Amino acid sequence: MLSILIQRRRIVTGLMLATVLQLHSTMAENRMQLKKSSDNSITIEMTNADPIAGFQFSVQGRGGIVWGTYEGSERAGAAGLAVYQYLKNDSTLNVVILAPFRSALPSGQGAIGTIGFTLRSGAAADTISAFLTGLVICDANANYLDVSAERLVWNRREDQESRPATFTLEQNYPNPFNPSTTISYKLDKPANVRLVVYDVAGRLINTLLSQVQNEGRYSVQWNASDNRGTKLASGMYFARLQVDGQVAIKKMILTK
Repeated sequence: MLSILIQRRRIVTGLMLATVLQLHSTMAENRMQLKKSSDNSITIEMTNADPIAGFQFSVQGRGGIVWGTYEGSERAGAAGLAVYQYLKNDSTLNVVILAPFRSALPSGQGAIGTIGFTLRSGAAADTISAFLTGLVICDANANYLDVSAERLVWNRREDQESRPATFTLEQNYPNPFNPSTTISYKLDKPANVRLVVYDVAGRLINTLLSQVQNEGRYSVQWNASDNRGTKLASGMYFARLQVDGQVAIKKMILTK
């Protein structure tokens, strides 16, 4: 009976030791990672097994990226981290982050800051990348710590396609008008466009356009007729522009 109990204890002890070693191997790494958090910002996440008192690194970009400024996260603020930054050029931002004297960022995981950015218009590259260079971290005793970093890469075309279309529908000119008027609008990206005219009762009068169009400015002339070419009576009409599910409406006055 005693030997069975001893054997069971050894098994349980072995399982507990294996679990501790597994957790240690999971956390025994300091890793910094860049993540694209929006169309104009990148988040810097830190997974650290060791308390960290100081960071030094450069964030570099390729493919037409233009850096803005670095802002600390709530996690960094709670640890009292102070940020010093220098924008060397559009694509290189140097950052130094320091904790208060004899203090440090506790072990854990989460964002330590974000960097705003824009994309240079007309850039030829389809692929955009952001990466860390010169990365150094240390503890409260100024001892260097091991750290790894991950590169961030995404496709400019996919980024543009995932962004909702924005557009501007201008007031028709002239307005009031007789016998015709021009309806102008502007697209900021390729989109499925539908331009129609309704009367005050909400009836569809004329479909002026229904097709996919590229980015740019467009004008469509309406000669105050319905889909069958019949001239309409004086009154109020509405130009309705639908772009990828978004709608804008302008009021038009026909006088005779």
